[in-house]
Amino acid sequence: MFETDVAMQLKETHTRLAQLMQQKINKYNLRIGLLHLAMLVKKYPDKSQKDLAKEMRFTEGAMSHSVKRLIQENILEQIPLQTDMRYNRLVVTKKGENFIKDYESYILKVYKDIFIGFKDDELNELDKYLKRINSNLEKISNEEIENI
Repeated sequence: MFETDVAMQLKETHTRLAQLMQQKINKYNLRIGLLHLAMLVKKYPDKSQKDLAKEMRFTEGAMSHSVKRLIQENILEQIPLQTDMRYNRLVVTKKGENFIKDYESYILKVYKDIFIGFKDDELNELDKYLKRINSNLEKISNEEIENI
């Protein structure tokens, strides 16, 4: 079935991209979830650790462990809140900023390189097809939820 072949190609593309992302992060001896947490702290500097845990779908224990790990690696630091010294907020360190910047520039280059040889009109068509596939997946997902 042709649809199966195309779906397997999409799955292989996803797997290869995930492997490339993890290879880059391995350089820092971290997991992709810790990178995403550091990126969330950078993006939402005023969010509490509890809110970040909810966003990451982490338990409080998993969040605490992840934050400790990022502090040990000097990616994050805790700074007491000026308004209430009993509480801390998370801040991305200079090393963390460089880590995120290094990762983002690497992944943007990978995204650019995977489309070498494509013409703009081909990329536009591919974009339309992928959006249609994702829309169909969302419909399937919604139907699955309704049937539960």
